[in-house]
Amino acid sequence: MSPLRTATVLFVTGRVGPSLSRVERSWLPLMAALVAERANVLVVGAPRGPIVAPARALGATIAPYHVDRFNIWITRNRLRAYMKRHEPTVAFGAGYRADAPLRLAARGLPVKVVSSAHCGGWPPHGMGPLSTWGRRWMERRTRGRVDAFAVDCRGLADMLEADGIPAGAIHVIPPGIDIGTVIRDAAIAFEMPEGHPRVGYAGALERSRGLGTLATAAPAIRERHPEARVLVAGEGPARLGLLPASLDGRIELVGRPASVPAFLSTLDVCVFPSSAPGIPTSLLEAAALGRPIVACDVDGIREMFADGVEIALVPQGNAPALAEAVSALLDDPEHARTLGKAARLRAIDDYSAAAATRRGMDFIRTLSA
Repeated sequence: MSPLRTATVLFVTGRVGPSLSRVERSWLPLMAALVAERANVLVVGAPRGPIVAPARALGATIAPYHVDRFNIWITRNRLRAYMKRHEPTVAFGAGYRADAPLRLAARGLPVKVVSSAHCGGWPPHGMGPLSTWGRRWMERRTRGRVDAFAVDCRGLADMLEADGIPAGAIHVIPPGIDIGTVIRDAAIAFEMPEGHPRVGYAGALERSRGLGTLATAAPAIRERHPEARVLVAGEGPARLGLLPASLDGRIELVGRPASVPAFLSTLDVCVFPSSAPGIPTSLLEAAALGRPIVACDVDGIREMFADGVEIALVPQGNAPALAEAVSALLDDPEHARTLGKAARLRAIDDYSAAAATRRGMDFIRTLSA
C-alpha cells in the first residue's frame, strides 16, 4: 500500500488576489497526484481565493476561511482546532499570512510543517520598514516549528542556511511547467508586428524583470542589426517606467499577448534581463519551445540552465553585455538554434510539470514515512 493512501495533507494559504501565487501553482499538480494515490487533501483558503475552485475540482476538501492578517492569534486558534480535528500528516503554508499562524497552531501536534518559498520571495517583506521588521521577527520566532523548507532554487537554500536553518531541513524542488499546454498555447494565432529579426520579452512587467536594461541595450542591438525590432509584451507596474523608451522608439510595447508562448515562439531571441533573483515562468516556456535565450546571471536562472550550452548568461544590469550576447546570437543563427535545442531538452527532462510533481511527491513521502 502507498504510504500516502492513509495520509492527510493540508495546504494553507492566505492569498486573496485574482491569480494564483507561484507556490499555489506548484501545489495544484501535487494535489492531483495525492488524490490519485487516495490521500486526503485539505485546503484552508479564502472563500473566493484563487486556489479554491481548482483545488475543489481536483477532489480536495475545502475549508473556506479568510486568514485574518490583522489578528494572527485568531487564525492560529482556528487552524489549531481544524488540525486537531483532521490530524494532518503534513501541512504546507504559503506566504507570511499562512506560515506564521500555521507554525503557531502546529506546536505540540504530530504534524510535519512545511514552509514554501520561491527565489526572490524571501526574506518576508511588509508594506513598510515596521511591517517588514515585524514579519521577520515573527518568522524567526516561529521557524523552530518548521520541519522542512521547500524552495525552488539553490541560491535561496544557501540564504536560508546562512541565516541559521539546518541544511538537512532545506529541500530544493525546482519548478515545472506543463509542456504540452505550452506547445498548444504556442499555436494560438495572433497578429504580430512585421519585421525581422525579432528580439524581446513576454511575461509580467515587474520591476524585478530588469526590462530597463533591455531598453538601454536596444540601440546597440540595432546598430549591428538595423532591422531588428525589440518587443516587450505584457502588463504590470513596470510598464510606466518603460513608456519613455517606447515613445523614443527604443522598444515597442505590444500589450498583453493573446498567448505568452505564442508570442515567444515568434522571437528570434528571447531576453530575460532580470534584476533580482527568481525564475520567470515565461523563461521556462521559451526553453520548452526551443527558443534561443539571453538572460541575466541571477540566483535561480543561473542554476537552471548551463551558460553557453543551453542559454547565454550576462552580468546583471550590464546593457552592453546584453546587447553583445543578443547580437552574437543574431549573427550566428546556427549557434542560436543549438542553444535553443539544448534548453528544450533540459526543460523536458528536468522542468516539466510531471518531473516537478515527482520531486514533490517524493518529498511528501519522505516527510510522511
